[in-house]
Amino acid sequence: MNREPEKINPNNNSLGINFKNSKKIENYITNSHYKWAEDVVAGPVLGDTLVVYVDNSRVKKIVQLDEQNLLINIEKNTKISLKNIDIQISNLKQ
Repeated sequence: MNREPEKINPNNNSLGINFKNSKKIENYITNSHYKWAEDVVAGPVLGDTLVVYVDNSRVKKIVQLDEQNLLINIEKNTKISLKNIDIQISNLKQ
């Protein structure tokens, strides 16, 4: 069998990752007014969930408090509707 590698559609694929929306949201957070924006890394959009990586539990709690506000502002500024945010502590800091 001589199979060609499968090209991944950046918007709809078997991985469940929407790369186009992920990039839009990453740009929004990077340029946003949030005081914690420098302490987070926007991860992929998996279905209707945004994954966000933080450095420590303090930042995680701050982002959790701001979650509903962030979801509203993401939709308002990027036209991307999300249901929730999965905030994870990055293991790169270990």
